[in-house]
Amino acid sequence: MDTKIVKKKSKLKFIAIILVSAAAVSVFGWYFFNQKKTYNVKLEDITIDEVTKGKFEDMLMVTAQTQSLNSSLVNVLEGGAVKEVFAEDGEMVTKGQPIAQVYNPNTEFNYLNQETGIMQQVSQMRSSLLELKNQEFNQDKEVLQAQNEYNTALQTFNLQKRLYDAEIGKKTDYDIAFQNLNYQKQRKQIVENGSKNERTSRSAQFAAINNSINQMEKSLNILRTNKNNFLIMSPASGRLSSFNISLGQNLTTGESIGKIDLMGGYKLVAKVDEYYINKLTNGIKGSLENNGKEYQVMITKILPEVKDGQFSVELNFIDAKIESLKIGMTFGVKLKLSEDKQETMIPKGNFYKDTNGKWIFVVKGNKAEKRNISLGRENPLYYEVVSGLKQGESVITSDYSEIKKYEILDIKK
Repeated sequence: MDTKIVKKKSKLKFIAIILVSAAAVSVFGWYFFNQKKTYNVKLEDITIDEVTKGKFEDMLMVTAQTQSLNSSLVNVLEGGAVKEVFAEDGEMVTKGQPIAQVYNPNTEFNYLNQETGIMQQVSQMRSSLLELKNQEFNQDKEVLQAQNEYNTALQTFNLQKRLYDAEIGKKTDYDIAFQNLNYQKQRKQIVENGSKNERTSRSAQFAAINNSINQMEKSLNILRTNKNNFLIMSPASGRLSSFNISLGQNLTTGESIGKIDLMGGYKLVAKVDEYYINKLTNGIKGSLENNGKEYQVMITKILPEVKDGQFSVELNFIDAKIESLKIGMTFGVKLKLSEDKQETMIPKGNFYKDTNGKWIFVVKGNKAEKRNISLGRENPLYYEVVSGLKQGESVITSDYSEIKKYEILDIKK
């Protein structure tokens, strides 16, 4: 039986076909994966702006509201429920004028108990003073009696001595009178020394008790003054503002329920995006317009607390201020962050929210291609171009939400 022999030429041809096919697939894959993603857009759906070069105004626009230059807070000294309201928001008030009253039965009861306790202690101390004075009176009586009895003994002794010297009196009477005189003399000395010591001791007790009574009376006066804290009074004269409480509303001790605008001038307060918190400093100047006139202002205070993505700055008028200013008026203020310079810039647009200023579509003819860029400062109208773009080029500045994943755009009219 004959064996069929496969020709080597046919086998080599088969291997060559496989290699060529593999190479074709590789080339196609490389082309496919390296092909830039392209998307068709309509010209009417995009915004194209030109890259320009000119004076870049480094400034910030903010909305500022007028407030009183100086004010005094109205604080609740004693918490409780609002019982009466005597004034309204915006009303002119004078210092010490009652504007509201609160009621707190538990606190009032505590005050009453404390007042009763203090008065009882004062009464007991006054009784102690009276007792000390009675002791002093009795001691004085003893001293007086001892002095009187000594004087009587001295007179008796002198009489008996004259009688004895004249050989009329008896010696026994003389000896008795002498002995009694010595006794009354020693007794008088003892009573006087005891009285002196007790008087010193009583003086110290008098001082201590009087001092305690004075302290108690001061505490009593403070307590009675605190009872008046249920009546909320104006801390200064001026216009009452930010005052909005209702009957029955519970107020806590130390709570601020309004302020008194002292009417000694005005300032502007503006809310600024936290992006600028490190770019603003005291002394930065700005301007605002009112009725066709321009007024100069300056930042005088920066409040660093950030709330809801914003912080506050205070501004004062530099020279002239607007006539007939009223609290609550609002103005657009332009703040100059630095001197104007000639810079390359592009108009602001919605593209920034999708690119963060890292890249942009540059238009050439009917195509647009993604390009990396770097942006610097900004103002309400323009971004400063640091690198990546040249004057005269065109860029797409509209929204990128539909096109941000592509690299080349075919622009169709």
